[in-house]
Amino acid sequence: MLFRSDLVSIISKYYLNGMNEAVKWEIQDNKLTVKFTAPDRSMIGVVTHEGFELEDSVIGISNTTQLNKLLAITNGYLNLEYFKQHKLITKLIIADNQFTLNYALADTMIIPKAGEYVGDGQYNIEATLDNESINAIVRAKSALADTDTVVFKPFINADSELQLEMLFGGNIEHSNKVSFYLPDITTNNLPNEFKVHYNSNLIKEIMYCNKDVSNGTMGINLDGVMRLYFDNGSTKSEYYLVAKEL
Repeated sequence: MLFRSDLVSIISKYYLNGMNEAVKWEIQDNKLTVKFTAPDRSMIGVVTHEGFELEDSVIGISNTTQLNKLLAITNGYLNLEYFKQHKLITKLIIADNQFTLNYALADTMIIPKAGEYVGDGQYNIEATLDNESINAIVRAKSALADTDTVVFKPFINADSELQLEMLFGGNIEHSNKVSFYLPDITTNNLPNEFKVHYNSNLIKEIMYCNKDVSNGTMGINLDGVMRLYFDNGSTKSEYYLVAKEL
């Protein structure tokens, strides 16, 4: 059994408000793994959850929007099981104490193959994220809904402390701007004039869908690859973002 809010949270971390509709759910030894790639190839990621009580399998979820609509009418603890035809898994059955949902599964062959990051895992900027900073980033972007770029660059504050500045709207010379500063960062061979641009809408969605997580980390390398990692105990989510070319 799985609490409804936990399942909705797991799904939101790969769905990202409609970005990733079709994915494979891989279940092995009661561990769910979902790998995904943004349609424009600007981001790849993986979400895992320990304690997912379904038999070992790989199933195709082709319409996550519809799955979310079905889950919206449920409440409390959910029981998950499969319906099979001739040993082929064709439906995911989800039941609470009032409803039984039948979600038709897709052929896994039609699900787009997700990418994987093959870098060395070394980053020139690293920062920690907590619930306060995650929510602050969401608010900063929400204040400038019409811009889609955020600039990341090192910043020295009035106390000579090194911080990471996130400048929303910073790619447009004469425009409104919002800066948010991440403290306590560490750097390694970082050029003084380092600056990199990312899709602020994507970063906002990742932060928003992980706002229930108290522990996270951010890493950026000189090639502009950003890693965002969130750990909520049984659920972990990891994202690799590619910098924007302006």
